[in-house]
Parts: sequence; structure tokens; C-alpha cells
Amino acid sequence: MTQLLRRSQFITTYGPGAILEGPDGPRVIRAFEQSGIFNDRAPADLEITDLRLSQTLLNGAGIFRLPSNAELGLVDSYAVYGTFAFPEWSLCVRHQILYRKTTSDNRACPQCPPLPSPQDAWRQARQQAIRFVQACGAGHLDDVDWLGLVHRGGPSNCTPAYLLWKGGGGALRHITIACPTCKRDVRLGQVYAQDLPCSGRFPEWNRDRPGCGEPARIIQRGAANVRIPEIVTALTIPPRTTQLHRLLELDRVQTLLISRSISTKQELLDALQPLVKRRLLRQSIVDEIKTQSEQAVQAAIRDTISHDLPANQHDLLLQEFNALRHAADHGSPPHPSATPGAPPQFEVIREHVRTIDMRQGLRLRVTPINRLRVVMVQTGYRRMKPQNQVVRRAYDDGGRFWYPGVELFGEGIFIDLHIDPISKTLASEGGASASWFTAWLDPERFGHSARHEERYKLHPMFVWWHTLAHRLINALSVDSGYSSASVRERIFVDIDDDTGNAGGGILLYTAQPGGDGTLGGMVALVPEFERVLDTALRDIDSCSNDPLCDEERFGPSKYNGAACYACLLVSETSCEHRNMYLDRHVLLESLSA
Repeated sequence: MTQLLRRSQFITTYGPGAILEGPDGPRVIRAFEQSGIFNDRAPADLEITDLRLSQTLLNGAGIFRLPSNAELGLVDSYAVYGTFAFPEWSLCVRHQILYRKTTSDNRACPQCPPLPSPQDAWRQARQQAIRFVQACGAGHLDDVDWLGLVHRGGPSNCTPAYLLWKGGGGALRHITIACPTCKRDVRLGQVYAQDLPCSGRFPEWNRDRPGCGEPARIIQRGAANVRIPEIVTALTIPPRTTQLHRLLELDRVQTLLISRSISTKQELLDALQPLVKRRLLRQSIVDEIKTQSEQAVQAAIRDTISHDLPANQHDLLLQEFNALRHAADHGSPPHPSATPGAPPQFEVIREHVRTIDMRQGLRLRVTPINRLRVVMVQTGYRRMKPQNQVVRRAYDDGGRFWYPGVELFGEGIFIDLHIDPISKTLASEGGASASWFTAWLDPERFGHSARHEERYKLHPMFVWWHTLAHRLINALSVDSGYSSASVRERIFVDIDDDTGNAGGGILLYTAQPGGDGTLGGMVALVPEFERVLDTALRDIDSCSNDPLCDEERFGPSKYNGAACYACLLVSETSCEHRNMYLDRHVLLESLSA
């Protein structure tokens, strides 16, 4: 049976190498090259444009969207994207038999009665798929070598048709796996915690197992850390906020602008006509450019070929931070969309910006972002731990790499401060802020070997804003009816590397296809944001897990201070930083000093 997924789910949760649970058993999503989506089309035909994201975080790679069944003229039950069965081992709980079906007969479990057809037998075997697999930190995933585990140190030529699964109950130590031929056995509880040889397999590829030097561990196939998506996100900010910019940033158009000297509207139209004749560009794109003014086209050309692009993720965030602050100061009128009824890509009304008094003389500026555009891209995944290496999954069309993405429209609230709340706490010796500041000065000493451009996450200003963002997300879910999973965060900090002084802000936004992020429900909370803030800061000094939570302190090899699911942690889809770099004590020090 075909499993139906929203295209945004593919980006945020699934993707190549993910195990997809369905009515007919688990399946692995194939790599793009074997998926079938590019059999009759090129990724450039499905392009999503965001020049800042492509040139910075994707190293020049393109972004493509997954085609929908309706777009392809296919019924919803038709499988657009290919998968295959995984894991291959199955467990018959009726006869307590662990088996691997390899023949196309009408039997699944060797001791179960025959089924009406081979298809029924395969379906039953898939529905009985074992829930344990093995994975390693390098990103490999495979079936557990059950035969090898049972026969370790025993006869190598013993190849039974199945294994016996003995015991049960609530603990793995009560389960024994035995060979019916040589009678050797092993306890699952013992091998579950042991390092095992890794086969080196990436199940999304139909390739041989080359082996791997990393140790593998047994893990349940439904565990959240079997596949941790690696996602990068960018906001569309002025001046590149018009539909005309989206057209000129298309790969084929952008290549033309870079390779040739084009400065006027007519020169651009003349240069695009050969692409239309070769069917590399749709005529509708040229027609839309014709409707634009000469001044708008020339400005968009300059923006597209401009070298004012961020060098890394931190610079990209700083550009967005500066654009949001500028919009809060001066407003940002929307550019009308070429499509009637379509939302603008960025809009801030200056008269709607508010300033709210906080504790200890701090003043929050609350800016409603009536419309915004977000591009979210999945570059690959990690397995087992968020700190493990990323397995990149891009499609190579022979000239360029392409990553899957989704284009979202929504709304949000940008919050920043007129007064730096951290500067006075950094000087307090022994405080939580001081520990984070020391870690920012010397990450290696605290066991953080992150790349240099990610060092800013250890700064207490980042921790302060990140902690406040999580409190506000939880307050929104309680006070406004928004689910916490529907609100996303974006944390901004601007740090002076010489002095350590910093400023910052946060953007809380909703942007999801068909969700509640496009009807004004978020920005409608700005006139009464004091109530949301009071809910967020209420009982910040206590937690239902205290004293355990309160006694937790940030230190070497830690990524959090006082933070747990009862007080700070939110849905992984809401937090860009996997619920790390949080500490209630940092926020409390500035509010109670």
C-alpha cells in the first residue's frame, strides 16, 4: 500500500534513508537517483530559488521541490517516490520464530500454514518485520546480523532456516535467541549494549556492503535518533523579496546573467528567448518579466549578480537580523505578488510595532511580521547522536548538486531589546552566564569542537534569547491555542569578538503549508503580548523536576544548563538547535539582578 506524506514532512522528518512505517510494514525511502522522480524531468524544472541559501549554506547547490501527484496528473494512490522493504528479518510472535523470507512461495513464517498467494506471504512477512536494526555514527544502517550474533565463537557453517525467539516480558534480558540446529544462543539484553561490526550499508542505495571501521549498535527502528534530519533554513529578506527576484534567481536565468553583460529589460528578454526555444525555460516566465517595469528589472538584475552574499550561516543570520531590525525601525511595505491572491513575501507595518516593559528595566520591542517567506532545505541526516557526522544526500544532475526543499509562507513576531541584558551578568563571577562566556572564549576546554562559525551558540546572549524563545513558545501553546509544534524559532546574536559584548533577538513564526501560519493569528497577539510574556516568565524560577533541574549546571561536555521537558524543551520541529544551548539560570540572572 502507498504511504501518503505531505511534501513538507519529507523535508522536516523523512527523506532518503528514513524508515517509513506503513500498513504493510516498514520501508526505506530510496536515494534520489533511484526514486524515480527524475525519470521524466530535471531538478531545474522543480526549482525553488533562494540565492542566499544556495550560495552560502549549500555551496552553490540548487534546491528542488518534490512534485505532487496532482501536479503530475496522477491519482493520490500512485507512488511517486520509490521505497523498498526494510528490515528484512521478521518475527512471528505466534510461533516465536525469527526468520528472513527470501523465496517467492506462499509461506511467511516457516511454521505458519500456507497463505493463498505469494503476495499474501510477502505482505505477512513485512507486517511481522523485526523492530530492531543496527546503526553506526557514520550513518550506516542495516539488519542486525542475527545469525552471526548467535554463532559467535561457534561453527561458521551452521545456517539454519530460522532462529528461535525465546522469552519475553518487559526487559530485553529476558529474551534469548537460539539456533534450532546447533543449540547455541545469545541473550538480547547482552548484545543490545555491545559494539558490533558495522556492515557499511546505506539502505537507501541498492549497493554492496563495503564495511566500516565505526562500531554499530542495536537500536529500535522507530527510535528518533535512527535518522536525525539535517535542515537549513533561510528567510527571504529585502531587497530580494519580489517574485521578479525569484524568476531571475532560477538556475538557468542566473547562469545567463553571470556569463553575459545584461543591464536592461530588453537585453534580458532577448537573451531568454533562445532558452525558451530550446525548452529550457517556460514562456510564461518571459511573459511575466515583460509585465515588470524597466526600473524593477534593472534593480533585480543588480541584486541577482551582486556579491553581497553571506560567507557562512552566522553571516546569513546577521543579514536577517539587520533586515528585521531595519524593518522594525522603518517598516517594510509589501511587494505585490504577480499571482492574484498570493501573499507578499515580506511585510512590516511600522505603526504596529510595540515596546513592552520587562523586569529590571529591560524593554522589549515587539514587531509583527505580517508576511514572510521561508525556504527549508534538507541536506542529509545524522544517525545515533546529533554531534555525529552528516551524511549528505544530494542529487547530481551532471552539472550541479540539488537538495530537496520546501517553500513556506507565514507570519511571525520579531522581538529584540533596547538594553543589553547580559553585559552586567557577565561580570558576576560564578554565575551561569560566566560559565557560558568562558565556554565561548575557549570551546575546546569545555569539550565543544564545533566549527568556528557555530561558536556563537555558546555565548550567554545566545543562551538568553534561546531560553526566552522556548518559554514564549510554550506560553503561546497554552495561552493562544497554538500548538508548540506549529511555532518555530530563529535566534539572532551579533557578537563583538574583541570585547564579547553582544546584542540579539528572536523571531517566532508559523509557516507551514495549509497550517495556521497564514491567517494573521500570530500577529494578532502583538496588541496583548504582555499576557503572553507574563505567562512565559511566570514560575521561571521553579520547575516540577526541581531540585534535579535547578541543580543542573552547564559545564564541560554539556550542551545545557538547567533545562528539561517540564520547563524549557520543545518539539524538535520547533527548535533549530535540537533543544541544546538552554539554561534557565542565564535568564533568571538578568531578571532578578
